[in-house]
Amino acid sequence: MKVFQFIFLIALFSLTSCDQILDNYWERKAEENYVSPYKGSYIGTYSGSDQGVLQIDISSKDYVEVTRTSSNNNFKETFQGGMSGSSFNSVQSRSSGFTLLGNLIPSAEKTYAGTWKMSEGNSGTWTLKKK
Repeated sequence: MKVFQFIFLIALFSLTSCDQILDNYWERKAEENYVSPYKGSYIGTYSGSDQGVLQIDISSKDYVEVTRTSSNNNFKETFQGGMSGSSFNSVQSRSSGFTLLGNLIPSAEKTYAGTWKMSEGNSGTWTLKKK
């Protein structure tokens, strides 16, 4: 009788493990097939204590690449980050400290807006439109 219970428990645990393996497989497949709803190119401007043009490219996996061109001092830089839902997550230049804050929830005019900061006292707003 004990042998039968032991075999039954082993069979039960092996079925549970198979379910877990299948769940993990389908979860990985869903991640592989994920395409960001924010994918695309956005262009706009930023203003405040500095001003210029922003171009933001978002990949299908929520990877963000920002190209910022300052019209105050003809400075151009490119930096990367990521998205967390609709919000920019760690989208900051290592060289200048320029940081995008905000999200890509559209307004009624299908524009996107947020704020930026660079250092103490340097900040402003940005607006974008999807290409």
